[in-house]
Amino acid sequence: MTVVVNGVIYEFTRGSDIIRDGMFLEVSVKDTNPLRQVAEIFYSDATAQFFLSCFESDVPLQVLEELIRIAHRDLPPIKS
Repeated sequence: MTVVVNGVIYEFTRGSDIIRDGMFLEVSVKDTNPLRQVAEIFYSDATAQFFLSCFESDVPLQVLEELIRIAHRDLPPIKS
C-alpha cells in the first residue's frame, strides 16, 4: 500500500520481529537507496501494546494517520 503526500510516495511494509516478540508496520519513502524509513508502529505480543517511533521530523500527519489505521487493523493477532 502507498500514500502520496506533496508528491512524495510513502510505502507501508508489515513484518514480524522475533527478537522484540511482535509485529511491525513501517512507512518509508518509496524507491530510496538506502531505504529512508520514516516511522514505525510496533505491536508487542508480550504486552499487547502498540508503540510508535518516528525516525524523521516533520512527518506529514496524513501519513501517520494512515500508519495508525493500518496498524490497528493488521498488527494485533486474530483471536479465534
